[in-house]
Amino acid sequence: MAKNRRKKAMETQALQKQPNSAGPGRKALFTAIAVLLPIIAVVAVESVLSAKDAFPRQPLFIRNTQFPEYSLANPTVVQRFFSRPEMAPNVSIETAFFRTEKAPGTLRLVVQGGSSAAGFPFGYGASLAGMLEQRLRREFPERPVEVISTAMSAVNSYTLLDFVDEIIALQPDAVLIYAGHNEYLGILGVGSALSSSQSPALTRLIMDLRRFRLYRGLERMLAPRRHGGGGEVSGADDGTLMARIAAERRIPYGSELFRRGEQQFGRNLGDILDRYAGAGIPVLVATLVSNESDQPPFIDGLAVSPGPVTDPSAYDPETTDPARTDDLALELAARAEAGSAVSAYRLGRLRLATGDFAGARRAFQHARDLDQLRFRAPESFNDIIRAAAADHEAHLVDVEEAFCRASPNGIIGGELIAEHLHPTVGGYFVLTDAFHRALLDQGLLPNEDSVVPATVARAEIPVSGVDANFGKYKLIRLMSHWPFTEVLTEPVLPAAVTLEEQLARQLFDQQIDWTAAHRRLQSGYADGRNPPEYLRVSLILADAFPFSAPDNLVAGRALDQTGRHLQAVRYLLQADRYRRDHVPTLMALARACKASGLRDLGRGTVERVLGLDPDNREARGLLGELDRT
Repeated sequence: MAKNRRKKAMETQALQKQPNSAGPGRKALFTAIAVLLPIIAVVAVESVLSAKDAFPRQPLFIRNTQFPEYSLANPTVVQRFFSRPEMAPNVSIETAFFRTEKAPGTLRLVVQGGSSAAGFPFGYGASLAGMLEQRLRREFPERPVEVISTAMSAVNSYTLLDFVDEIIALQPDAVLIYAGHNEYLGILGVGSALSSSQSPALTRLIMDLRRFRLYRGLERMLAPRRHGGGGEVSGADDGTLMARIAAERRIPYGSELFRRGEQQFGRNLGDILDRYAGAGIPVLVATLVSNESDQPPFIDGLAVSPGPVTDPSAYDPETTDPARTDDLALELAARAEAGSAVSAYRLGRLRLATGDFAGARRAFQHARDLDQLRFRAPESFNDIIRAAAADHEAHLVDVEEAFCRASPNGIIGGELIAEHLHPTVGGYFVLTDAFHRALLDQGLLPNEDSVVPATVARAEIPVSGVDANFGKYKLIRLMSHWPFTEVLTEPVLPAAVTLEEQLARQLFDQQIDWTAAHRRLQSGYADGRNPPEYLRVSLILADAFPFSAPDNLVAGRALDQTGRHLQAVRYLLQADRYRRDHVPTLMALARACKASGLRDLGRGTVERVLGLDPDNREARGLLGELDRT
């Protein structure tokens, strides 16, 4: 027994003297394996999901399936910001086509922003992209021009930031940004029902994670099934977007939530500008405007804000005691200081009536800032924009100053803003003209001598009578709903008398689509009684469908008849591209070439005609004229 005990003791001592099989090196190895195995598993699953194209991420741009040489903004890109597609609101980027591959010499600009950059409610022709592209094509008829819009209702700086890499891939010559009104209540806003988190850091993390298929799959499977779609940016408490998106209907001025919105806007905008600067792409970023004098606050800053004894809107300086006016102003100013947006607005109306325009504007801006329903950006956002432009190598476009110059008494109101923040058609031109001047000032346009005067550009904007009336009808519907009224009312539209009004009403009632409405409008102008409108609609259709030979032929002929021969050549070449060997197209092109002095192109075009139709007498005569010039 003693021997056995000694033997076991010796064996135990021997084992204790052996090196530890789990020493520091092996422990590090085991730790590394424990850490790497989950990563390897995630990478493997991500690779399998990618191979099967499971849970795809909506791209910003897609190719036109019928004409793949053209691309467009993805109509369903908004779904990338939601765990399930049906949770996304029914908003999209206006359809406009551009070359998939940027052609040599192309002037390519990209627009970013929300609904007031997208042209709401008048459509693409009223947008910054639509108006600017039309003007630049007029100024540079021999150069390809593309102004690509990524603007969309209800989006804010998170969306703009998420789009940056895909926009850089387009190789734009500059990016134009007009955004900020949706920072609180837009998608992912700090007070929005369509937010991922009130924490900017967590929101950014979620956006980054959504780039991975595995995360998108898990999110989709775990997300509750509920519907968020439907509605435009015109809504009521019946589930349309403006009502559904406002989770926080009271965000007091200077509150924690208010400051959080300022911080996320400043940080996101700074990152956007830095990433473009890193890619060598110039950025033009604009200050914001909204209706100051003609839009009362939606929600007052005080729970109880009794009106003043005298209604300042009825103030008559000839019959009112000046002393009483001073007392009223002091009373309103005191209430405004206490946080009453309504009192600040009434003070603005009083000062406007007494001719104190500078004081009136300050009061109106204070009223907007105190308005607790944050559908309009506060003035501090313009300070953020100015600072960001100065700090991040961007060009500032002072749209606010441009609107003040174009407004009565320097106060922005209903003349240029349709309701609370969307410009009128004239307002959209002021917005576009400000960017156009900034492009010139920064040397981003190739030839300043080619500039089309603002008066000419304003007369030729790509907004038809159908577009203008359709936008007016949408505004009537918008303002019959919350937050413009607490009681839902049925919109009452004016009688549709003219052809433009009738077609717009059919479009509004969804009895016809936009393309059919404009083709009928074009036919209505084809009798020669209104050549400027016939040309306007013809260009709108040709620009909307660059791969349509008939539309480009009609536009080219209309331009040639009005003396814009060089611009006509561009459209006729496009028509020839998509309908080769069409004699009427070739003859129209040859005539435009002759008128614009393009002899070689004209001669080659006529020779093509004669190859198809040797007995064409007009072609032979035109060839002789080209040889003699």
